[in-house]
Amino acid sequence: MIYVSDENEYLRLTNQQLPVLKATFSQNTFADAWLGEQPVATTTHTAQQVQWQHTANGLFGSISVNAGPGISLQTATQEAYTQLLQALELQPEYTVIRFWNYVPNITAAAAPDTADGETRYHLFNAGRQKAFSNYYGENLATRPVPAASAVGTQSHLLTIEFLAVQHPIQQLENKNQIPAWRYSPRYGKLSPYFSRGVIYNNNGQRLLLSSGTASITGEDSQHPGDIYEQLCQSIHNLRILAAQFNLKQYHIHYGFALEDIAHMRVYYKNETDRAFLQRFVPRFLAPACKVSFIQADICREELLVELEAVFIKKGETENGIRPKYYLQQNRIRTESFEVHVAEHCNLKCRDCCNISPFNAKKFISLEEVQEICTFVSTHLLPDVFKVAGGEPTLHPQLDEILRIIKQSGAGKVVRVVSNGLLMHRMTDTFWQHIDQLTISNYISAPVKPALLEQIKRKARQYEVVLNIKYIDQFNEIFVDDAITDTNRVQQIYNDCWMRHRCLIVRNGRFFKCTRAAYMDDFLTMKNKPIQAGNSTYTQEDGILLSETGFQQKALDYLNTDTTLLSCEYCLGVSGNLRENIQMKTAKVVS
Repeated sequence: MIYVSDENEYLRLTNQQLPVLKATFSQNTFADAWLGEQPVATTTHTAQQVQWQHTANGLFGSISVNAGPGISLQTATQEAYTQLLQALELQPEYTVIRFWNYVPNITAAAAPDTADGETRYHLFNAGRQKAFSNYYGENLATRPVPAASAVGTQSHLLTIEFLAVQHPIQQLENKNQIPAWRYSPRYGKLSPYFSRGVIYNNNGQRLLLSSGTASITGEDSQHPGDIYEQLCQSIHNLRILAAQFNLKQYHIHYGFALEDIAHMRVYYKNETDRAFLQRFVPRFLAPACKVSFIQADICREELLVELEAVFIKKGETENGIRPKYYLQQNRIRTESFEVHVAEHCNLKCRDCCNISPFNAKKFISLEEVQEICTFVSTHLLPDVFKVAGGEPTLHPQLDEILRIIKQSGAGKVVRVVSNGLLMHRMTDTFWQHIDQLTISNYISAPVKPALLEQIKRKARQYEVVLNIKYIDQFNEIFVDDAITDTNRVQQIYNDCWMRHRCLIVRNGRFFKCTRAAYMDDFLTMKNKPIQAGNSTYTQEDGILLSETGFQQKALDYLNTDTTLLSCEYCLGVSGNLRENIQMKTAKVVS
């Protein structure tokens, strides 16, 4: 099965007569699709009221039943799911990974005289839970729980759509949320039956499909009546679900970021919120991400917005045909590019990826910033231009740097990455010239609560996308002795997202990874030889900006599967997680 969110690719594949299992259009605009891999007709089945079609390894189906006035929604749901599960007996090699449920009057009271707050969503959950429990019995606990969403519809029909695959899947939960199937009776006599998401390998595409994700922590709704805060909480929940530290509990050694989302559905309750959501949601996402806005009641009366997303692991194209990096507007389209405006830091975190605690005090000049912006505007087309370090807010001319970057048009989005400790010094000019702000709030040096609240207020005032990352662990990064197992080095490289998100220019060279840019410094600090043949590790791993034919060399360099020499001393994002601690000064300078 092939997943695509690029319309041109979709048209190309359908012109090859590849069968379409499921295609999504938002206001007549293509959003995404699931297709078979070979130009053969799909096989269509009907079992009772269930209809589905499938190809070699993908299946999509649906069932609609009457759940209008006078009909028990719980009974209708139980019967619909029972029919669905029985129909899938005809295709035992398939496992359902995702359900889409459209429930009539989902937030209405279960009955006119209901006094305990029971809603029709609770009745739907009871029917769904009974269907699965009765069908699988004791085996239910051993089966992967599929992802799902449930939103309201004005139709009298209860409609259930489902997607199934033959590949092994892993259900996911969010560390900040109680699994839905363990909710307390406060949210229904029988709990919902869905996981927070599923992840699976789709013939080389590593995909994560999230469930409907709303403003819920633990099991409780947050920020009633506030669409801005509910959206931010929902986005944060998606970040946590897909993050590497959350996936490691399932022995998955990589993670996903919001930039990996290919398609997002935004369900919103009130039409008055649509304009805000259309303006603000895309700021969290990559420009190529498709966003569909759908008005519908959410499963709880107080919830105003719900998100569902399809993530694709970066480094893998949607169909394996086009290389990740390619020319667009005669520039290399990249996910991001970053500039380290201060290479030193006001913290000394162990396992800092840019060895900032060990770096001498160094600020980039305004002239260097202008030169880098000219380089980027000529050769690269980054989705995000990151201003980082070290700690960027240490730079005394940060406002002017941001103004230069914005005016240059080098990046569509300007993001500052900071530990947040000096944010009280930031001026209105700072806020006016950034689009996104990431605060790494370390457990070993946390931002004071009052300052965090000030940051949140400023971000809301200027509509800056704010990502507060609460970090209690770092990946172990560097190793003292070179890794000699070439297979291990290759695996580390393959799984490392930094080679796609940490492109940088340093000392006249272009690097796909910040660690390579600093490797000579690291080896010197460790009293290790930096020579590698006729050059050094850092020289070997970067491309001189002055090289003839730079653009083609950069394309080949970015798309290659060949590891960097620096990978011998780096664990990428595959290292063990260790507690975030601040090192003592004596240890840093030794």
